Amino acid sequence: MTSEREAMVAFLRGRYAEGIRMATDIAGVLTAQAAEGRMGLTPAQADTQARHGVHAAETRSRFFEETVIPHLGADGPTGEIAELQLHVLVDEHRGAPGHDERWRLYPLP
Repeated sequence: MTSEREAMVAFLRGRYAEGIRMATDIAGVLTAQAAEGRMGLTPAQADTQARHGVHAAETRSRFFEETVIPHLGADGPTGEIAELQLHVLVDEHRGAPGHDERWRLYPLP
């Protein structure tokens, strides 16, 4: 793996780990506030919403680890698609600390 790819992979792993931490923290606040009768949600609704947020964050990380990472550097279309996915996933975090604009595949208009 090239050093640029390694940097993008490390960046995304960090962003996904942070996303899971944030979703977990938000879930705790949401369920606690709903238990106090705040937020306009029942405790069951808050629990469902909280679990959904954590699940979504974990699934983004899983998608990356299971469908992109194993194919980076592969020959042919599979490797090309993985490379494109890597750049698109990184671009979602444009402006975040640690993001490098040189990782963009296409210049901004």
